[in-house]
Amino acid sequence: MKRSHHMIIAMGILFMATAIPGNAQIPNTMYFMPGVPQSNRINPSIQPGCGFYLGFPGLAPLRFQVSSSSLGWSDLIYQHPDPSIDSLITPFHPMGDKRGFLDQLDDVNYLLAGMGTSLASIGFRSGKSFISIDVTARADGNVYYPRGAFDLLFNGAPNGSEITLSGLGADINVFTEASLGWSRKDFILPGLDVGIRGKALFGLANLNTKSSEFNIATSMDVWNVQSDMQFNVAGPSFVTFLEDFEDGSPVEIDTTFLNQIDPRSAVSTVFDMQQFGLALDAGISYRPFRQLLLSASVMDLGGINWNNSAEGSFDFEYDFEGIEVNPFTGVDTTLLTELQDSLWNAVSFVTGQPYFARLNTKLFVGVSYYPVERIGFGLLSRTDFLNENLSQQFTGSVNMTTGKFINLSLSYSYMSGNFNNIGAGVSFNVGPFNLYLISDNIISGALKPLDTRSFSFWFGMNLAFGWDRYSKRSKPVDRPMIR
Repeated sequence: MKRSHHMIIAMGILFMATAIPGNAQIPNTMYFMPGVPQSNRINPSIQPGCGFYLGFPGLAPLRFQVSSSSLGWSDLIYQHPDPSIDSLITPFHPMGDKRGFLDQLDDVNYLLAGMGTSLASIGFRSGKSFISIDVTARADGNVYYPRGAFDLLFNGAPNGSEITLSGLGADINVFTEASLGWSRKDFILPGLDVGIRGKALFGLANLNTKSSEFNIATSMDVWNVQSDMQFNVAGPSFVTFLEDFEDGSPVEIDTTFLNQIDPRSAVSTVFDMQQFGLALDAGISYRPFRQLLLSASVMDLGGINWNNSAEGSFDFEYDFEGIEVNPFTGVDTTLLTELQDSLWNAVSFVTGQPYFARLNTKLFVGVSYYPVERIGFGLLSRTDFLNENLSQQFTGSVNMTTGKFINLSLSYSYMSGNFNNIGAGVSFNVGPFNLYLISDNIISGALKPLDTRSFSFWFGMNLAFGWDRYSKRSKPVDRPMIR
């Protein structure tokens, strides 16, 4: 029992990060919104309409997203099929729609989650250039799960079948990002804007699944279970990974450090040079004529070198011949003890194995057209490059600006495999105070929350100056374009 208890703790530490809203995603709606000082986060070539901004720590911006590739709440909880029964059921209920649930799933499915908060954000204009400096705490997480796991739960394991649970895993990044961005208007050609952002990454924790094979072959006499999972794990300096953990946990936490932590050691942990990485964002915008703007950007090209790390494996093979139940003595626990020992011995760690884990790269391609000065239309393609998967999204938007005071956007997106994503964004300025709220799903989430597969929002507060001076130097038709 002691080893079982420690194994649960160890696995909990490894996979606990999956519960952290972890891809610091950017709402697509923001791509076509002027008046947002942090609009250059989605395309470094975009220049904010102000001459200078200073973000409020923790709120410039505060951002969150969760997205499911296959399932929404309505697939997990729904009304009983008998209208005379006023109750909610799940697919596991005897009257649940198990076939409909399985039809929603791909062979391997994923859940993305993201969270980020700004520690510092500042930007200023210099001629035709704009400089931005940001420090952000980020957590990015992807969890992968196979359809075979639900096939096994719903349909069991018929004789002579082969069940695959391959694909189970997670990729988690928790880190601090310090970035320096530069953009230039009319670069080489009139109407051509370019931008680049370099990012220094300081790693805190990581879980990276390298490979995941898990198969079950059944017969009347025996079930053969085979698993070969390889993963990397890394943690902060106060965590030590152990190779010899026969009677304990593979993770040792320095509680003395945690109990006596001071501001200096906290900063050194958050900006740990021992787990350092680099990344790059780049963007381009081109206006072939005044009403039309073409743009593209690539985000998060790079990753982190993790050094306080271990390489883990779960190499397991077992022939399960059933459990013997005696009506007088009960269940034979010998087999259960043997299975527990086999599971425990299948887990191994090799410590001190540095590795590189990349960020989830994102590609944006957009076009916007303003038939009149203050009202325009935008179309955006977004591709997220995950571990071995692609996540494709499309967003159309209607955008309106009144100038400095308020900017509005209404969007409709295809994401997470469905079209029921209606979002909105608002940004307004009162004196030097700037406030914005942007979401790709806020309207659809409010109208039909159970049908929503994803949700995101960005909330930001800034002090912004120089709107009037800059707008006077700009042609009127330029102002509502991507800024």
